Amino acid sequence: MSDAGVIPPKALILGIDGGSLDVIEPLLAQGLLPNLGTLLGVSLHGATTTTWPAHTAPGWTTFVTARQPGGHGIYQFFDTQHPEYGDRIVGSGDFGCSTVWEWLARQGLSVGLVNVPMSHPPIDVPGYQVTWPLVQTLRYSRPSGLLGELSAAGAPFTSDLLTMYQGDLGYADFAVANVHARSRSIRHLLTTRPVDVVMAVLTEVDRVCHHYWHFADPCHPRHDHAPRDDDWAQAIRRTYAAVDEMVGEVLELVGDETTVVVVSDHGFGQGRQHVGVNTVLAEAGLLATRSAANPYASWFSAEGRTVDFARTAAYMPTPGSYAINFNLDGRQREGRVTQRDLPALTEEISGIFAGLTDPQSGRRTFAAVLPRAEAYPGAMGHAAPDLLLVPADQGVLADPSIGGDVWRSSYQSGMHRYSGMWAIRSPRVTPGRHPDPVALHDVIPTLLHDLGLRQPGSVAGRPIPAVTAQHPDVQPYLPDVASVRTPGDPDPRRVRDDDLTAKALAAMGYL
Repeated sequence: MSDAGVIPPKALILGIDGGSLDVIEPLLAQGLLPNLGTLLGVSLHGATTTTWPAHTAPGWTTFVTARQPGGHGIYQFFDTQHPEYGDRIVGSGDFGCSTVWEWLARQGLSVGLVNVPMSHPPIDVPGYQVTWPLVQTLRYSRPSGLLGELSAAGAPFTSDLLTMYQGDLGYADFAVANVHARSRSIRHLLTTRPVDVVMAVLTEVDRVCHHYWHFADPCHPRHDHAPRDDDWAQAIRRTYAAVDEMVGEVLELVGDETTVVVVSDHGFGQGRQHVGVNTVLAEAGLLATRSAANPYASWFSAEGRTVDFARTAAYMPTPGSYAINFNLDGRQREGRVTQRDLPALTEEISGIFAGLTDPQSGRRTFAAVLPRAEAYPGAMGHAAPDLLLVPADQGVLADPSIGGDVWRSSYQSGMHRYSGMWAIRSPRVTPGRHPDPVALHDVIPTLLHDLGLRQPGSVAGRPIPAVTAQHPDVQPYLPDVASVRTPGDPDPRRVRDDDLTAKALAAMGYL
């Protein structure tokens, strides 16, 4: 039963950014996550396969659209095909398709969104939204007065951009406190603003795993050099414990009648090294630099030099993209590669990166180099990078920086993994550990199937066969029409060194 006075939603989706069963299950075995343990015990649950790269931006967008990146067009925080080599931040206005929130609205349901990555700017659906801006703004709620309402109620909500890791290891305490603050905001909204479906995402696990992994992992190369501070060694489990407490508080509010989904965008594991993709291209004579002020995105410059695109054939377009673009004539401003050049250039680049080996282990760095038609099939494939680097070792991060050595120790001691997690609790679902990984884009169709709701037939996702709810009166598919969107700024944008976005993303290791 829910708390008296609370109208429970039909469904509650709790996102744990970076949540990983590889971390959760050992903590459960130690009895440290009682609420998650109880929830998973009455849920169908297991691992997911997520997007590649395993990244927040394509991951959460894949979840809410039930499409792979080639279908929705989000490949990273930044536009990966910017014609002027810029750093335009993308968001919900760049989705090339509809979302689950629109499908719910068209079936007469209201939604509440809290801190869902890539949800900014708000879209036009009934309910409320506290979005996830990657730029400094106060306009990240709908209705506009919602942030003031939360503050007045003693449950203030601070933009996620302002709560990222800032390079100070005291962040571990802040992360725990912020999870509790997020819980107060979510509980206030559940209590005062009833809607049919609520989705809230906690991002603190991701931040702590990125920067405290080596304190807890005795096998990490940096573990022996870590300061002997038990608080830092316990940072990951303390953050998960705070998330567990939030799960218990929220589930007590909604009661047993609400279908509950817990999901992550990717998992986590040890991170060791960066490989400088643009440096590799420069050493192969495919990327040139010159001495000049940098007119492009910040990652295209170092030590007074910038990429000379007039003499560059290929380049990695953004951090975290694991990708290479051709500097194509007619597409990029200073493009010099013709269509006739592409077969030979593709073969050359593929050979270079297929033969790249880790100097520490001697093993291949990348398992494959995929053309975008293979890596990102779909209506939004034109927005994708030209080549995708698929790592053989997920503890190595592809880096676009220029200059310096090809290999260097990673700033992030924990890195994303291709395997995430999911769970669904419902009277119509048989609990247990699902034996096989489930594609991330199948989780929302599974929830809709459980609720007797429809989805567009054009999406990639399909309900998990283990969920056998029967709704004979439901038509199979929903016509696919997206709401009117607010597109991102089409002009090139410089993320200056003193810009809040640049500072936050750089401290996180995303720049």
